Amino acid sequence: MSQPLADSRASHSADATAMPSRRVLVVEDEDAIARGLVFNLERKGYEVALEVEGRSALQRAQDERWDLIVLDVQLPGIDGFRICQQLRLDHDRVPILILTARDQPDDIVYGLKTGADDYMVKPFDLAEFLARVESLLRRQDWGGGGTTDDPSFEVERLEFGDFWVDFKTYRAGTITGEVELPKKELEVLRVFAEKPGEVVTRRELLDRVWELPNHPNERVVDNVIVSLRKSFEVDSSDPRYILSVRGVGYRFAP
Repeated sequence: MSQPLADSRASHSADATAMPSRRVLVVEDEDAIARGLVFNLERKGYEVALEVEGRSALQRAQDERWDLIVLDVQLPGIDGFRICQQLRLDHDRVPILILTARDQPDDIVYGLKTGADDYMVKPFDLAEFLARVESLLRRQDWGGGGTTDDPSFEVERLEFGDFWVDFKTYRAGTITGEVELPKKELEVLRVFAEKPGEVVTRRELLDRVWELPNHPNERVVDNVIVSLRKSFEVDSSDPRYILSVRGVGYRFAP
């Protein structure tokens, strides 16, 4: 972790802006990281509970109401991917932030496919982690709604080729059949649907989907694009719909 978990630079005024009613479940079996996460989330005003074992974490996630789950992958019992997948099969749309040392692109894509809303790799920056937590909670306040800057503009359904996306139900017709899309994939597609044929920069996607316009690492965007191509491109190495614009971003060609 590039910054100590007990961040002495956080101001009391910033802490006062947190919403005390927000309940966060931290699932982490590494003691030092777990204690640091709980400390800093509580300092921001959240009500935090900790689980260190996979099966008990899944049971608690199912039995209680949570506003956010911070989820490690490598856990005793069952792993975080299976927890995330089961919650989505239960139609539980609680925001899930996977926080793990597993940093391979396939791991990240798989984590998003199981239904995670965001994915961070250890070691991580505390300020970025807290920013992502706040972003996920804000979007929960908005009902997981759209990313458009114009609230009067609402895309309900997108159709292209043999595929479709329903933004109201989170369902989509993909190469493998009808599935429920993870929120981040859905929101990236919503931005594309607003701007068919236009170039959308990675920076714009970071701003509108992740609310992290100044974040230096744009790979998080590319990971979601890889996942979308696996769902909607017959040949993901030669895409027909989600095209790369070298050095800039992407263009959606419905």
